[in-house]
Amino acid sequence: MKNEGQSENSFVKRSAESLRKAELAIVPNAAGVPKKAPPLYLSIRSCIGERIANGALAEGAVIKEGRLAAVFGVSRAPVRRALQMLEQEDFIRSANGQGFVIGRCAEGANMTVQDLRALFLDQSEPEVVREAAWESIFDSILLDVSNCLPFGTFRVSETVACEHFAIGRTALRDGLSKLQDQGFLQKSMRSHWTAGPLTARDVHEAFEIRRLLEPAAFVQSVASIDKAAIRTMRKRVAAALANLDALLPEEIESIENDLHRVLLDKAKNRRLLEAIDRNQFPFIAGRIFRRNFGLKPDRPALEDHAHILDQLLKGHIGVARTMLETHLEKAERNTLAKLRVLSVLPKPKTAPYLISVH
Repeated sequence: MKNEGQSENSFVKRSAESLRKAELAIVPNAAGVPKKAPPLYLSIRSCIGERIANGALAEGAVIKEGRLAAVFGVSRAPVRRALQMLEQEDFIRSANGQGFVIGRCAEGANMTVQDLRALFLDQSEPEVVREAAWESIFDSILLDVSNCLPFGTFRVSETVACEHFAIGRTALRDGLSKLQDQGFLQKSMRSHWTAGPLTARDVHEAFEIRRLLEPAAFVQSVASIDKAAIRTMRKRVAAALANLDALLPEEIESIENDLHRVLLDKAKNRRLLEAIDRNQFPFIAGRIFRRNFGLKPDRPALEDHAHILDQLLKGHIGVARTMLETHLEKAERNTLAKLRVLSVLPKPKTAPYLISVH
């Protein structure tokens, strides 16, 4: 117990320097933002711009937002944003009626959906890099919401968020629903999406649920995990321990994901996994500190990961389970210490679509 108390005091002392530097509100560390595909509107803008540059879209031709959206198989929002960019760059101008005219020539014929398909589709597939629309914004929303949770209650403005991400309302709501499933957002009585506040009680209850459920899912799953995959995880931890100072936030979170998600994934009880997924709060405080204050990785926590994986490689599942339970107990104490430090920091600068309620 004495060592644990000393560890917590040590953490608070290490955080003192960060506190002194925290005169400005927390803002996301650009180096730590998850890497993802370019925004859909940029891909669409590039695709249309190339057709204009090579003459496939002749000067004077009229293109319309709705028809382009139908061809690319997307909502109107990213097409509208792409056309606005092209207009600002003087590739196109507003038509007298609806749509946009290519170049500076007199307004000519309207491009039909069939005309546009012939220009933009190759073997029935549009030349835009596309994933499910909500997936393209999910990591960004998760990071924005996570950063504000300990600092009060925030409401998501759907209108501003749609404009911010150049995405349709349906796709936005799909992404917000995923965050609600994981416990990061709630729906108010007025059907507003709200985030926070994250309290010590929230963290304790989330850890309590994970301590009850996670070891059970762990035992159900790990026997079906290939040993080669476990060895790969172990090598990742070894590399992290050997190079702590250069470790990136994404690498730490990947290691945490191995233990707390991947090793559970083959559990037969899917409702058990869903309940665990709905309690992701335990990892928020550490994520905020790593991404915004450059907090050094927790060596004892990484060593716990290594010992658990070692026991699995030896086939000692019962021992590994006990070690996981102990690891979660220590992680709760460490997370609560971080949350106490966050509680005295200024309210963060939030994304424009997150509005402080109080």
